Amino acid sequence: MKSAYHWHQLWRDGGREALTSHGPSGSRCRLSPRCLEKLAACLDEGPAAHGWVEDQVWTAARVATLIGRKFHVSYSVSGATRLMHRLGFKPAEPRTPGRRARREGRDRVEGGDLGGGRRARAACGGYICFEDEAGFTRRPPRGRTWGRRGRTPVVTVSGRRSGRLSVAGLIAIRPGSRTRLCHRPRTHRAGKGARRSMGERDSIALINGAHQLVKAPIMLVWDRLNTHISHTMREMTAEREWLTVFLLPAYSPDLNPIECLWTHVKRTRPTLPSSPWTGSKPSCATGSSAFSTDPTLSTVS
Repeated sequence: MKSAYHWHQLWRDGGREALTSHGPSGSRCRLSPRCLEKLAACLDEGPAAHGWVEDQVWTAARVATLIGRKFHVSYSVSGATRLMHRLGFKPAEPRTPGRRARREGRDRVEGGDLGGGRRARAACGGYICFEDEAGFTRRPPRGRTWGRRGRTPVVTVSGRRSGRLSVAGLIAIRPGSRTRLCHRPRTHRAGKGARRSMGERDSIALINGAHQLVKAPIMLVWDRLNTHISHTMREMTAEREWLTVFLLPAYSPDLNPIECLWTHVKRTRPTLPSSPWTGSKPSCATGSSAFSTDPTLSTVS
């Protein structure tokens, strides 16, 4: 009501012209239009051109520091944020040059049991195992940067060819017995034509180690990854009478237990217990240590 009385007073004193907007209230911008143009040009040059070489993202704190260096004007972080919005910039997730979305073509397999329905009865009393792989890039993390509206910012990330770290995990469950967790790390070196994920022999080595650990038949449940349903994997599973493989549907909206573990690992990045398996029997670890890059089997109960 106070605003209405104020507007009425203005209209009565000056007419409709007195009600015309005079622009946003508050103090004026501390930078001139020419300085704003120079600031936008500096931002387009990237952080590396102004001394920030550890990563290539613009933050509000860096923008405030840049304004102080170039124009000798002090800006707070919140003030720099509002100024960036005024210049037409917005925070966005950057992308690296040449990065494209990859689609994996998966072979279709009739039925859900690679064993053709056999050995299911013999597997009764064994362990139900869930297996899944996860990959961790060794590139430095990327944050959010400021970029012009409508254009995805492109940043240069150092260490692109530092390789990847793959981890295959298997959780073995049986009522009345202790649950076992086995994982097998593998480092993939950077290079043209080098493999960047786990292969059939890596997966079967993890399964062999889990079988020697539990000393019982295994009913393995996993997804339809190309290495899981390949001809080589079919031959390997057919040679093992104690192994029965069940395939998940092509689209499975729920996470299996090992996928829930990978979700937790990627979000929090904890250290998993590990111990190398170097002989005929895998060892069991109860302590906590960092991931090992040695492609051996590690277990925890």
